[in-house]
Amino acid sequence: MLPGRLKDIVNRVDHLGSISVADLSAQFGVAVETIRRDLRLLEEQGYLRRTHGGASSLLDSHDVLAFGSRQSLNSDAKEAMARHALPFIHEEQTLMLDPSSSCWYLARMLPDMPLTVITNSLRIVFDLVHKPNIRVIGVGGRYYEKYGAFLGTITVDHIHEFQADLCFHSCAGFMDESGAWDSNALNAGVKRAMRRSSRDHIMLCDKSKEERGGFMQIANAERIHCRINEDGVVGAMPQG
Repeated sequence: MLPGRLKDIVNRVDHLGSISVADLSAQFGVAVETIRRDLRLLEEQGYLRRTHGGASSLLDSHDVLAFGSRQSLNSDAKEAMARHALPFIHEEQTLMLDPSSSCWYLARMLPDMPLTVITNSLRIVFDLVHKPNIRVIGVGGRYYEKYGAFLGTITVDHIHEFQADLCFHSCAGFMDESGAWDSNALNAGVKRAMRRSSRDHIMLCDKSKEERGGFMQIANAERIHCRINEDGVVGAMPQG
């Protein structure tokens, strides 16, 4: 969790899209060199991108497809992954679902049975409200229509207030040696937070993402205990 000023800087950059070092220095009442050190640290941790004389938000990156585009991409594979994931889900469980299109397909397939689902995806919330036996908890933050989700440090802090039985999350790429990666730093932060706040976690990763990296790591390869692709389960759930 980021300390106060660093967290506020990230929120400010995400809110404006970009901002200068001079403006941040004036707003926070600290020296320009202090802000430069802060931005260097935040870039190293994957929260923003430094620019000449300032910083820009990673949430406005054109490298990340909008949800509508991802929703129709590899749809057959995502439906197959959702079917393979269903046997892991049992009544009275608490689930965390990330805002990926893969988890959206899973949410749509969930049977209307006693479950609690925690998600930062507004689209998943909209689909689950029609299933009265599923209790839905939405985590807040700043809403981004491009991703159909709430993202940012407020969202991550809110996720840490909960404890789930099982987390489902996706990735932008998975490599056998280095693990799971995402192309967006704050999406990766949400997925890491959901993993930390869940007893077990399963990654939904179709074969088109295998042997691909990304901008920011979600988890080391040895931390991915169970992975599902369109052919079925890769690995097994951790015991105990």
